[in-house]
Amino acid sequence: MKLTKAIFYLFLASIPLGTRFLVYQFTSGFHEYEAIFLYASDILLISFLFLVFFQHSNILKNVGMLRGGWALIFFVVLSGVSIFWATAIGLAIYNFIKLCLLVLMALAIVQWLRSGSIRLSHILIILAGSAAFQSLLGFWQFLKQASIGLGFLGESVLGPTIGGSAKIIVNGAPILRAYGTFPHPNVLAAFLLLGLFSLYYLWFGYNTNGTNVMRASLVRFFLVGGFFVVILGLILTFSRSAWVIGLFSTMAFSIYWLVLKVSRRPAMFLVLALLTISSLLLVIFNSYIFPRAHISASEPAVVYRLEYNKLGMDLIKNNLLGVGIGNQVLYSVREGVYQKFGMDQVWQWQPIHNIYLLIASEVGIVGFLFFMVFIGYLIFDLRRLSFNPSHPTMLIMLMALLIFGLVDHFLWTLQPGKLMLWLVVGMAIARSVEVASLASS
Repeated sequence: MKLTKAIFYLFLASIPLGTRFLVYQFTSGFHEYEAIFLYASDILLISFLFLVFFQHSNILKNVGMLRGGWALIFFVVLSGVSIFWATAIGLAIYNFIKLCLLVLMALAIVQWLRSGSIRLSHILIILAGSAAFQSLLGFWQFLKQASIGLGFLGESVLGPTIGGSAKIIVNGAPILRAYGTFPHPNVLAAFLLLGLFSLYYLWFGYNTNGTNVMRASLVRFFLVGGFFVVILGLILTFSRSAWVIGLFSTMAFSIYWLVLKVSRRPAMFLVLALLTISSLLLVIFNSYIFPRAHISASEPAVVYRLEYNKLGMDLIKNNLLGVGIGNQVLYSVREGVYQKFGMDQVWQWQPIHNIYLLIASEVGIVGFLFFMVFIGYLIFDLRRLSFNPSHPTMLIMLMALLIFGLVDHFLWTLQPGKLMLWLVVGMAIARSVEVASLASS
């Protein structure tokens, strides 16, 4: 049990790391979405799953306890069926195996949380700590305006004049965005949101009753420090989607806890701390924030997202059964779909920046509908709230990622994004199963 727990903790800590080995590529030139990789996090995940299944043979029964479990099963089955008409069968098999591992991971987390083998607070402490660490790395990258030599942890080669590096333009000059060890600032931003929400949970979940006043004050002090560091990193990703999602999620958290009389006092302190931190950082970085906050319908980030959405609709219309899991990019290149939409440069050959259109284009309309039914059941069950910090935390975490999925693809295509999504799904299932059990008792 101790070994399994240690491996699980290491796995959680490895989510932000891009340490990987290229196993095989399906095209002559390297392309992120047309290759098979073995990640350090894969090794830890497989080891964790092996040990958990050895100790708990009934993990799959957790699907039956979930009201939308049948939809999850059909979604996975249809994802596997899509292999038969994939452009690159090997690539589809690889992505299907990864999906199965992720679903098993979510179910294993459900088993461990429900059996008491691990506490939710432990998972969120690791997420919060990892987020703070990644924020500091991002701040260092921003100050240096270059990568900081952590390539062995997956850090990209970065610089404002290096092709492929994400940047903003301020007064005509390119400014590098914070990456941490993630493949893109938007992925870092999503992880920092999870870290921020984890800190909210810890703020309200920490019981000060009977606690030494000095110790309680010290814990609050470190939590406020965590808020400052994570919000700093979130700003330096310059991810507008994350800014908006973070703002409205924080408002939802604040309203929820202010309404409950028993939590009103810590909620007021939290709001005051967040306003102070945000105001300070806004003053310091206003020359970067305000130019980035401006959105124009003609800017490339908007134009290309709309074009990718059109491409996705075209793929779905002409391939109702999908083009095969993990095959959207390769299929679109070989069939000239990108060129059809005026994207003839290699750097433009990216996945559809919307996970819903992307899933539907790869596993088909029916598979996508099963996925949405599963998610719908999960959200509906999580809405049965009571006074417990895990209820709003799991719901808002899940909703934040799902909203992010409307404007980006990494939750379906990139290793850290996949791990984030299914980790949250696993925690959410455990919470919803518990709520359903209480409601039926």
